Order: sequence, then C-alpha cells, then structure tokens
Amino acid sequence: MKTLKKSILFVFLFVPAIIFAQNQKESLAPVKFEHLRINVADKEATAKWYVENVGLEIIPSNNKEVVYVADKDHNFMLELSAIPNLKNNYFDVNIDSYHMAFEGQKSIEAVAEKMLANGGTQEGKLYRNLIGDFVNNVRDPNGFTSQLIYRVNQFFPKPVKSTIRFEHFAYNTSDHKIAALWYVEFMDLNIPWSKDIDTTKNNYRNYRVPYVGDAGRNMSLELFGKPEVPMTLAQMKHDEIHIAYTTSEPEKLAKRMVYGGAKIVTPARKESNGDMIIDMVDPYNFPIRLIKRAKPVLVK
Repeated sequence: MKTLKKSILFVFLFVPAIIFAQNQKESLAPVKFEHLRINVADKEATAKWYVENVGLEIIPSNNKEVVYVADKDHNFMLELSAIPNLKNNYFDVNIDSYHMAFEGQKSIEAVAEKMLANGGTQEGKLYRNLIGDFVNNVRDPNGFTSQLIYRVNQFFPKPVKSTIRFEHFAYNTSDHKIAALWYVEFMDLNIPWSKDIDTTKNNYRNYRVPYVGDAGRNMSLELFGKPEVPMTLAQMKHDEIHIAYTTSEPEKLAKRMVYGGAKIVTPARKESNGDMIIDMVDPYNFPIRLIKRAKPVLVK
C-alpha cells in the first residue's frame, strides 16, 4: 500500500514537471536583423546611388561578390549583388508585395527630391496615412521601391549620426497575424508596435498591421495580409532576394525554425571568409538567411 501511495505521489508531483521541462523552449543567442539582399545590374553603381541620394554609406567587407550599404547608425544594410541571368529589375513588383522603408522626419522631402532628380521614379503620390504619418514612395533606378516616412510618433529612437535610418522591410503574406506570431515564437523576435487601420474612412479594411522587430531595436518587418496582392517573395531565389539575420547559434536556430514549419534550402556551409550560412524559407516560402559571422560586418 505504501508503495502504491509513493507511486501515485510520483505521478502527481514529478511527471508534470518532466513534461513541462521537455516542452520548455531552449534559450538561444539573440537574433539580429543584418541585411536585405537584392540583385541588381550594377552593384557598385547602385551602392553609389544610395550613398549620394539617400545618405547611406558603404560598409567595407572581405566579400568581393557583394557591396554593403548601411545607414550611418548601422542599424541595417542592403547587400547588393550583380549575378548575371538572375532577376535584377523590380519595376514589376507591387509596392505591397514588398518594399524597403526609411524613416527620416523632415529629411524625407529632400531625400525624395534627390532620388527623383537622379534616376528615381515616383510611385503614387505623397500622402498622409490614417495615423498621421507622411509617406512618399520612390523607386530606385533598378525599380526597387523605397518608402520614405515621416512618423508622427517614431517607432525607433532618432538617428544619431544621420537624419535617416532603415525602419522596416514590408511584404505580403497569406495571414499577417499568424506570420507575426511565427517569427516571435520560432525566431525570438518581438512585436514592439502595430498599426491600426480604420474602416470608417476611405474603405480601408479594419485590421492591425504587425511590425516584428529584434531585441536590439535595429530593424523590423511590416507584415501585410492583403489577398488581392501577390506574394512575390514566395519561391524567389536566395541570390535574388533574402532577409538575413545574424546569430551565434545558426544550427540550433534553424532546428527550431524547422520544428515550426520552416525548411532548410541549403545545409550549413562555411564560406571562404569563415562565415557560416544556412539558407531557409519560412512557412510561407519566403527566403531567409542565417549567418554566423567570423568577423562582424555591421558594427555600431
């Protein structure tokens, strides 16, 4: 009888603890947004264009196949490649399929004027959205859309070394809320803010646009869920476009992401410069790159 009582006590006290321990999510090293890769016809000319017209700066690296351009506070950067026979023109991409955004307070008007005077193309008109922000969309000479935003209430701290900074990369998903929760659960990102869109005016749908950022408040994703807009990131090649994150534990992070429905496209590989890279797609087949840098490229 005593043995039976002890067995029952073990079941009630220890088995739930074991089950809980088995289901606890392992703590991993912080994940940081690092770059957006786009493939262009001339990477050096494109880098120069962003330096002269947007106010970015070239970041030196030991990778001669790409050119990096970052905001001067080093929050994020573009990785520009020029691989032949791959997509290098983005005029066919709907702005709500995907676009890059910069936040710049009073500087956005001057930046837009420079961009338009030197090969940029206006996309729509300058407008004020329903939460009061001023927004101007301009395509670069490759057709890639930059959204210039003057926030009434800034999401990020003001830039220190410049008047403009990377703010978000936006793209369309089949379900923006579920996508946001996936990035929180399986990549340890967070939702520092969201944007309400009201249906009372202008026939806008009533939904909340989530922004998903990293713990260091470097950069964010703006996730759309617009059924009428194509999800043009899905199935695109990593050499054409991808979002890259740095982590000191890429293999552990990749394993967790796969558990959540992501897929590994190319297994972990070591580059000639010592970087470890894993190419993946999230559950929506959007291209992601995990990088463990041998030597950091983007240093604040």
